Amino acid sequence: MKGRKSPKEAEEGARLPGIIIGTNLALALLAIAIVCVSATAQEDTADYRLKKAYDLSANGSHEEALQAYDRVLQADPGNYTALINKGHDLKFWAFENYNKALEITNQILEKNPQDALAWQGKGAALSGLGSDEDDKAYARAIEILDNYTKNNPENASAWWLKGENYANMHKVEEALAAYDKVIELNYTPRLEVAWVTKAVLLAELQRFDEALEASEKAIELSPKSASAWSTKGNVLRELGREDEADAASARAKELGLGHQ
Repeated sequence: MKGRKSPKEAEEGARLPGIIIGTNLALALLAIAIVCVSATAQEDTADYRLKKAYDLSANGSHEEALQAYDRVLQADPGNYTALINKGHDLKFWAFENYNKALEITNQILEKNPQDALAWQGKGAALSGLGSDEDDKAYARAIEILDNYTKNNPENASAWWLKGENYANMHKVEEALAAYDKVIELNYTPRLEVAWVTKAVLLAELQRFDEALEASEKAIELSPKSASAWSTKGNVLRELGREDEADAASARAKELGLGHQ
């Protein structure tokens, strides 16, 4: 049984998966489904604004990310994805955001207890609050999603969400298997992010050469993905290729700050 997390552990654990290898490799992925939009998406859509806020956060531009999440929340106060990720950037002062996100997800689940994404969001909010009940929520989401994939093995969106929940529970091998299924099914809306997440998970297993290949595949699919470039930079740094790592990180910074 897990003990109650410290604020720092809660902040890291609420991410997907908040992996740190040594002291260098760290990528802040969303604790619940991150919206993946193309470079040609309209810049005034909520999905686009959420993606840009995520990119800013992933690149360490936390002040700009907070402003971007606030813009999302001004338009949609019930957007618990934005609330949770704003909480990540606020770090120790995030409890109001996590409590509000928990309230929203509980309201959703009262109306529909079979909403897997709401269970996932509840797990993320509980993790941010330092509760040891977060894995129960993630496990419930996986249980619901298992029914979807059992009845329809080609349901790529269900495989995607299973991967996120397994990663949130730090079940790396299970998460990798789910993301591989997403890639096998060529699930275009999440394909780039699946490769990015796969790179992070492979790096946690210290399979850095494979992680680099996965990050490069993500960049091939989406050359303007700040998170993909940031991941590549982190993996290159773990491989001791500092000059290349600096160049990749600089490109991530440029992309994250250049399209707010």
